[in-house]
Amino acid sequence: MLQFEHVSFSYRDAPVLQDVSFFVDAGERVGLIGANGAGKSTLMKTALGLLTCDGTITVDGVVVQPKNLPTVRQALGYVLQDSDNQLFMPTVLEDMIFGPINYGVPRAQAEERADAVLQQLGISHLKHRHNHSLSGGEKRLAAIATILTMEPKAMLMDEPSTALDPKNRRRLIHTLNAMHVTKLIASHDLDLVLETCDRVILLSHGQVVADGKAKEILRDKALLEANDLELPFCLTEPPK
Repeated sequence: MLQFEHVSFSYRDAPVLQDVSFFVDAGERVGLIGANGAGKSTLMKTALGLLTCDGTITVDGVVVQPKNLPTVRQALGYVLQDSDNQLFMPTVLEDMIFGPINYGVPRAQAEERADAVLQQLGISHLKHRHNHSLSGGEKRLAAIATILTMEPKAMLMDEPSTALDPKNRRRLIHTLNAMHVTKLIASHDLDLVLETCDRVILLSHGQVVADGKAKEILRDKALLEANDLELPFCLTEPPK
């Protein structure tokens, strides 16, 4: 579904990604972890063609290049790290149906999709709320809802649990685990990654330094600490 081959990217001659290669099969649930500045967000933006990189990226067999971007972006759903950059219509419903309608889905069908997603996330009460009146956690859930309504083949999620309280974080984890769609989840919330991903890719200074089973990598204290990360909270020993 997603393939990165020798992908490199620099900001003003400062390397951010260096010869990154890996693939994500259809249906896989992959966590992308790494310290601040490791290149996680940049990698996702290259997959969407928001940044132009060296190397080759393919999405569902389609090469990411300017002429193919409409096809690529229809296949990929992208949840931004900052929800304020994703919500631009007056209400939650209008944001949710904007994408499907622009891809030719009749309004009535788009609203049916939106209702189903709102119910799935447990936020039907936000349907007609104005986006400017939402709390940080509500905005995060609304942003995720807009992507789910698009019914993408794969989802890229950048820090999806940011600003969520424990109840809504648990609801998000349940929703992610119930979604039968390819997922690449970039997060500092290693507990969430452990609960929602089967595989983990660890980036450090723009390079892949580990790629394997989530339960193995996220239990490797020495590996995580060597790359400025800590064990998931659920795996730490309680203080004596």
